Amino acid sequence: MNAYLIDDGRHLPQVVIDEDASTAAGTARYRATCSCGQMPHHPASTRDQALHAHAAHASTRLGPSRGLGVRVTILVTAMLTTWGACYATGQIITHTQALTSTAAATVLGCSHMAGLGLAFGLMVAARRYIVPTR
Repeated sequence: MNAYLIDDGRHLPQVVIDEDASTAAGTARYRATCSCGQMPHHPASTRDQALHAHAAHASTRLGPSRGLGVRVTILVTAMLTTWGACYATGQIITHTQALTSTAAATVLGCSHMAGLGLAFGLMVAARRYIVPTR
């Protein structure tokens, strides 16, 4: 059993001896459950079988979420749009005010930095949506 595979704090194995099944079978029967509460009770003949059943459950619950590529693509598009809008605003201000040299460079630099700040702020704000915890 790969301990690193299931060591995320949400999928801890809980293996107990099932007294009802043990009495009926005449030998010790184990039951595996998971701390996440989403694994159905899995009867097993041995403790190893119970642990392997839990590992199979954990491997289906861990890993990248479905649709991750689409959500990342939407996020990147939103970030580029945010940055582009800020940069375009800086360009518009520079041309409508007829700014030259240092003033124009300052406005463009500030609009560029504001766009990057807003885009990365959007990324931080959307991180729970992009990769939700299971």
